[in-house]
Amino acid sequence: MKTRHAVPIAIATMVVILRAAGAAVSPAPAPSVNALWVYSVTSLPSPVTDSGARSSLIQNGSASGVNMLYASVYSSTPNSEGRYLDDEIAIATFVTMAHQQGMQVYAALGDPDWPSYGCATSATPYKRFADIAGYNSANPAAKFDGIILDVEPGSNPDLAALLGLYQCFQQQTRAAGLGLAAAISAFWTTTVTFNQVTEEAYKQIVDLKLTNIVVMGYRNSAGTLDCTQGDGMVCLDEDIVAYANSVSQAGAILVGLNTDNPATSGDTADETFYSMGQAAMNTAARSVVSQFAAANESFGGFAIHNYRDSYLNGQLAGWPATNSGGLPIPQFSAASIINSASRATGSIAPGELVSIFGQNLGPETPQGLQVANGKVTASLAGVTVLFNGIPAPMVMAYATQVNVIVPFEAQNGPTVTMQLQYAGLVSAAVTVPVAAAAPGIFTANSSGSGPAAALNQDYSYNNSANPAAAGSALILYLTGAGQTTPAGVDGSVNADAGALARPALPVTAEIAGRAATVLYAGNSEGIVSGAIQVNLLVPAGLASGPQPVTVRIGAESAQTGVTIAVR
Repeated sequence: MKTRHAVPIAIATMVVILRAAGAAVSPAPAPSVNALWVYSVTSLPSPVTDSGARSSLIQNGSASGVNMLYASVYSSTPNSEGRYLDDEIAIATFVTMAHQQGMQVYAALGDPDWPSYGCATSATPYKRFADIAGYNSANPAAKFDGIILDVEPGSNPDLAALLGLYQCFQQQTRAAGLGLAAAISAFWTTTVTFNQVTEEAYKQIVDLKLTNIVVMGYRNSAGTLDCTQGDGMVCLDEDIVAYANSVSQAGAILVGLNTDNPATSGDTADETFYSMGQAAMNTAARSVVSQFAAANESFGGFAIHNYRDSYLNGQLAGWPATNSGGLPIPQFSAASIINSASRATGSIAPGELVSIFGQNLGPETPQGLQVANGKVTASLAGVTVLFNGIPAPMVMAYATQVNVIVPFEAQNGPTVTMQLQYAGLVSAAVTVPVAAAAPGIFTANSSGSGPAAALNQDYSYNNSANPAAAGSALILYLTGAGQTTPAGVDGSVNADAGALARPALPVTAEIAGRAATVLYAGNSEGIVSGAIQVNLLVPAGLASGPQPVTVRIGAESAQTGVTIAVR
């Protein structure tokens, strides 16, 4: 048995965990998109047409958790196919390599004067769309996945005309089977009338239901929801994020992270992480995730602007070319997964409460479970843990430790594949063996040994000052009992005795080597499915003082070294 330092589950904490009865809230799903803007500049080779730059971009982007590229492929002169695009063999190679690494590729289009052209087929916007559609038709194995419009029409924009452009492109991209994204300013809060609806421009844009909306609330700090304390990213993006959540479009919103060089971009120093480096951007992004999650609001992910001045460059202090991520990728191993009660490693069981240790697993401050509609939520503070793709009920989320309940569906195979998602990034897959049961007894000091977290017959704590009498009942709490009858429901918090379930496998127990009659084993009211209580009769004739106790479920025994106090 291996012991690890951990955020403890002491008996008082355990009661809170097992008898969770908080107010119903909705979970905030983990962000899932990590986008990167890509376009040619004079200071670096083109990442689309130059083979070396292309390979570096795709390799480093993949290693950094990037799963979407916004690539500019426009050329001011027509290519051999007559389209105003880069060489199409190079584009196809770029798209194919990206797709092989699980990245989507959107063609980045736009110019400040585009809204004034309307939807005319003879005008520049339609022609540029036709170029992308023509490329896709000619390259069916290396198609663009969508188009992103980057149209920033000055300080006093005609927002009604801009909305018309978005709507026009939406009709065209839908017909072509393409996604459509748009980059918008966080300051487009002016009321505008469009399609006979009058409301703030950002609401009109969200209501179009685009695939993604990149909010350019560029700042070099997360800030807070309280705008009187400064205008960080959270403050600037909050109105858009909140509205998107209210109309079920939260997943479309991407928070913009700016890494442009102020000397060449015109940005002010407080609008970019350029001089601050990757670690500062990582910290700010994690804070954005945590703050929106704490407000019970979610968003779709991040979009980093841009590749040349950020972590794929490798020429600036603080921005390595090869790195663990624009946001650090969550990392854990099979050896770092333990039974939360016994602290033992090895096989896991359906319904078992397990603790996962690693790096970059969640927020810097521990976040406790949430209950919605009678179930522990499967997402917490932007963290989700998947078992064969099935999200697990989340008990606790923290940067170096996550506690979850293994889904009951894990019984379907000898192994299960686990992945952890946080802040839009996904850990490497980890394979763990599955057993029918892996019982662990909760202990008073959360170490997995010593006095059990037990209750006497009168529901007082069992300890040396309050021992149990022979013939009296004793209550232990366990996890890892495996499947139940009736079948367990992931995350369910049993509300009444009629909903109780018992382990499908037989349960036996011993105290000081003597058989202890099991009066009851199973859920109890308010205990989350996957944890059980075991009621025992204390045998007669035991010596007073601490005595070893163990429980066996099926063929598997709980850990040794656990005691109860008897008199």
